[in-house]
Amino acid sequence: MFEQFTVFTPQGNVLYHYNCLDRKFAEAQVNAFISHIISSPISRNHGSSKYGLTTISSGNFKPFTVMSHVSKQPELYFIVTYAEPEMELNNEAEKLLDVAIALWGSLSVNVAVMKQIKNSGEKNSHNSFDLRSEISEEIEKFDSYLRVKYEESIKFEQGQDIEKVNVTKKKLNNKSNKPKKNTITGNSRKWGHDGSLQEINADSNALDFSDPNAVVGSGNMDATIDKDSFGTKTRSGEFLIKEIDDILAQQQQNNASTGSSNDKGYTKGAFSFLQKHLLGNKTITEADLKQILDKFKQKLITKNVSPEAADYLLEQVSRDIVGSKTENWTSVENTARDALSKSLTEILTPGVSVDLLHEIQKKTSRRDNQGNKTPYVFSVVGVNGVGKSTNLSKLAFWLLQNNFRILIVACDTFRSGAVEQLRVHVENLAQLMDEKHIRGSKNSRGKSGNDYVELFEAGYGGSDLVTKIAKQAIKYASVQDFDIVLMDTAGRRHNDPTLMSPLKNFAEQANPDKIIMVGEALVGTDSVQQARNFNNAFGKNRNLDFFIISKCDTVGEMLGTMVNMVYATGIPILFVGVGQTYTDLRTLSVNWAVNTLMS
Repeated sequence: MFEQFTVFTPQGNVLYHYNCLDRKFAEAQVNAFISHIISSPISRNHGSSKYGLTTISSGNFKPFTVMSHVSKQPELYFIVTYAEPEMELNNEAEKLLDVAIALWGSLSVNVAVMKQIKNSGEKNSHNSFDLRSEISEEIEKFDSYLRVKYEESIKFEQGQDIEKVNVTKKKLNNKSNKPKKNTITGNSRKWGHDGSLQEINADSNALDFSDPNAVVGSGNMDATIDKDSFGTKTRSGEFLIKEIDDILAQQQQNNASTGSSNDKGYTKGAFSFLQKHLLGNKTITEADLKQILDKFKQKLITKNVSPEAADYLLEQVSRDIVGSKTENWTSVENTARDALSKSLTEILTPGVSVDLLHEIQKKTSRRDNQGNKTPYVFSVVGVNGVGKSTNLSKLAFWLLQNNFRILIVACDTFRSGAVEQLRVHVENLAQLMDEKHIRGSKNSRGKSGNDYVELFEAGYGGSDLVTKIAKQAIKYASVQDFDIVLMDTAGRRHNDPTLMSPLKNFAEQANPDKIIMVGEALVGTDSVQQARNFNNAFGKNRNLDFFIISKCDTVGEMLGTMVNMVYATGIPILFVGVGQTYTDLRTLSVNWAVNTLMS
């Protein structure tokens, strides 16, 4: 197995490097190679290879072999280093160079390099310019293609990791034996660089995360519950939901481990073995940042961050670092990147769920003059179709794990089937808390549910009925010794004043302890206006308290909705939804979100 593949210019710019073992960039090898070619010619291995081949020995490290190629227009060095010049390693190095040089040409990386060399008139204070950062998109594309080629063909042909390949084949065979799902092709949404909505054709199979072997039965949303993956109990008995699970972050972590180094001053691994000694201690100006911030803005917009929020974040970056000096061996771009990560972290950092638990426990421990419990009241709001009822049920399941008695209230009196949907959720939750519960049966008070969770309903009607139901439910919960009241509400368009206006009266009459808005990760830049309109709908003296961002498992890296909603209101994210079962709720991992947005 080779040790390192590197592409660099005669001036010392490392344009690309790849270590299949994910080790730190060995700049000493490249320096030794340069010293060698200055003093000694490179042999062609007696014609057995079309590339230069030489063995380099030094007193500082073990001897190693270099297979090299020098391109013209522009002049670039492609080198592969490995332990010793045996036939298998020589063949692997030659195949790698074949693929790399072909990809480099087919992706027109040379064209981009020549263009930047020709147009780069702005040099830094050290009389050099950052060539690699100017062609970062081409380099990233080259990197992704080369890694796939190496892992799937070259590495396999050389007889390495055969067992791993066989395991992969077995998994693929198992997948092929599963029943095929119906394919429905339709339109999907994509947000353009300018923040506009674009319609694209998409295969719905790509968005189908359901288990093809799952057994459908009795409308139960969650037939099996894995509480260990959902959360953990503290010594004091509090059940805390885990941070967003590793499955969603795994690809990002893999990219970070294989494509970047933790060393400052490096981008995608090594930045430049000579230039890094020239960087640092530079006073940053607005001119230095202009192109860098423009590139960051476009990247944020492609991740569904609204242009307005992106401008705010980049203004923060400019204000933080203009006039400051870069650290030793650190480029301006990396300094700006660190500042942007810091700004994203600050804007996304929420309160933690344990604080909410303590607040609930404090209120429910009080009794009124008649000795009745004072229930803690939640209201869930949002636009149509974002998953309010589903996420309310997830919230209920978490609260049930903390031994609270829950009253779920059907305050959506507009949508046909809304009450029936909540009844199904209550039956599911009741059965999860007590396996002996018979679905469809009534409890001792003649209501749907059992002693753990119950549904309060009063049919369908207008906005006056909503307020009436809410007040009656809170009174009923107090008398019947419920700890929590969870109110579902009707979905409403945020840009329709007629639909939004009843929320003010509802908030004043019901006076919930917490108003939670469910936002959809898929919605993109419109989430800014959604959040603002809902936050302002409850009157001057009342705002939203938390967000739950649903469907985060469907958007990949496009997590901009989180940034948009927090930016627009300053309201923190309580939980994120990552699936359709009651345990698919997670607290927000800010590091995961920031790393995903910055990838």
